[in-house]
Amino acid sequence: MQFNKLEKIEVGNTKGAAMTNAVKQIFEEFQNAQTKFCSVTYDVMDIEQRAFDDDFFAFRQTIKELERRIAALLAQSFEDCDTIIGKFKLLESFEGLLNRPSINDELEKKQTVLLDLYKNDLKKVNQVFAEGKELLAIKDPNSPISRN
Repeated sequence: MQFNKLEKIEVGNTKGAAMTNAVKQIFEEFQNAQTKFCSVTYDVMDIEQRAFDDDFFAFRQTIKELERRIAALLAQSFEDCDTIIGKFKLLESFEGLLNRPSINDELEKKQTVLLDLYKNDLKKVNQVFAEGKELLAIKDPNSPISRN
């Protein structure tokens, strides 16, 4: 279900078209792996049948490789986004996949960057507020300024 969300994802930044094509390619590879895994001819409920273990192992290896590629794509797209809003939208578009360990490990490295950007935005808002408050006090010293 998480990989099926890749079908609708469009990455928007300076390299958005290339990144979106990479996401679509990953989705197609996932569909191929899923189709191959679901089209086995043996009875999957037969515990004597060992081919299921081999097929499941191959499927899991494919999924891990696709997760690694998504993590690399996310890291590259994250660096390419120039605003904090763009970075959050990027993370939001990959929402279901972010909990996967290999993708989560890559994004933990970016958490500090997000927090620093957020801190800088809060400092700017505080500065604009303080300047506006001072300007109001200069224009009309008797104007009431609420505590909040």
